[in-house]
Amino acid sequence: MQFATQRAGELLDSKGDGITAMLLLGAGCAVLAGSSYSSGWMSEFTLCLGLIVLAAALSVGAIARSAKKTGEIAPMVAGPRRLSAILAALVLVHCLAAFYIERVVPGTDIDCFTFQRDAVKTFLRGADPYGATQVNIYSPAQSSIFYGPAMVVNGRVQVGFQYPPLTLLWAIPGYLLGDVRYSYVLAVVVSAVLCFAMYPNVPGLCLASFLLLNPVGLYVESRCWTEPLVFMSLCATLYASMKTRRWLPVAVGLFLATKQYNLLALPFLGSLVVPFRWRSYLKLVGGSLAVAAATILPFAWWNSRGLWHDLVLFHLAQPFRADSLSLAVPFPVLLKLGPLPVATFAGWGLWIGMRREAMFAAGYGTCLLLFFSTGKQAFTNYYFLVGQVLLLAAVGFHYIQSTPCVEAAARIEVAQLS
Repeated sequence: MQFATQRAGELLDSKGDGITAMLLLGAGCAVLAGSSYSSGWMSEFTLCLGLIVLAAALSVGAIARSAKKTGEIAPMVAGPRRLSAILAALVLVHCLAAFYIERVVPGTDIDCFTFQRDAVKTFLRGADPYGATQVNIYSPAQSSIFYGPAMVVNGRVQVGFQYPPLTLLWAIPGYLLGDVRYSYVLAVVVSAVLCFAMYPNVPGLCLASFLLLNPVGLYVESRCWTEPLVFMSLCATLYASMKTRRWLPVAVGLFLATKQYNLLALPFLGSLVVPFRWRSYLKLVGGSLAVAAATILPFAWWNSRGLWHDLVLFHLAQPFRADSLSLAVPFPVLLKLGPLPVATFAGWGLWIGMRREAMFAAGYGTCLLLFFSTGKQAFTNYYFLVGQVLLLAAVGFHYIQSTPCVEAAARIEVAQLS
């Protein structure tokens, strides 16, 4: 009888994930609103930083509330066909808006664009972009802010390509079409389609619609930031976990290979192992790291020293940016202590055993939020990624909470157990 009572409580508690969804929804909106400071749309630093702190509190609270719950996930039920038609129309609107903005905004005033354009050009000529140098497009005063000591020599930035090889390969189609930023427009579109494919209902459409119509996303695309690729690979990972699990190690490996900071997701991969076993978790981690390594090893064989310099040493030498939306601006001590809350949260996430895809997204997004908000550089592109990941997690929890068959199945099993 005690087991029946405990099991009944677990099943019926899964209905309460709507509160978790609301907390994560609030966190995601707060992050995206706060990012308006670093994009130049809001000038009140204290207000925006307060929104980031609020988002961190909400997301940690949401995870703490739902970490131990084991509610069942109902089979996905597709909504009316008109929802797909609406999504297709929104994709068209997004593409038209993005292409117009990228014709008006040339992109040559930011090194993210020029570095990717020139690196792809170098690679297509058959030369290794890693370990090379790039033209410095900034003035000496700007260069002292943007680059570390000795990183600019004779008008050349001492870096070839500061992103992982997967980003280089992803930028090629856009370059061939005339603008590398087109690749990130495609990444956003694919992300929206994957979000709707995972949750083919009204909440899923709302998530995809917000991603496509969000002005922060259009701004990120126009600056040629690579976070849309990271979000797309995360969506592909969650889709594989929900629909085609045999491809999960490949999806996770490609996700890890899109950006250096994605290693922070490793403690939360246990959320994708159901039922959780340490052996299964370690197998997923090992297989995923092998796939990620496979995307890097050919370039390491080509020029290991240049690859190490561009992917690691260049970033370590980057200076602290006083214009960041970071807690380290008013509290510089966090530059030294910042890794402590990140490591603590990651260890806590591994220890409490978070389960379900939504928990993976929530844990990863919150860990990134703690990492960026206490780091030396925190700008719109990072908070765009965090906000979208938290909203994705919110939709996942809302789907669980709002599915009638979950509650019905729970009550049937409760009756049988009693």
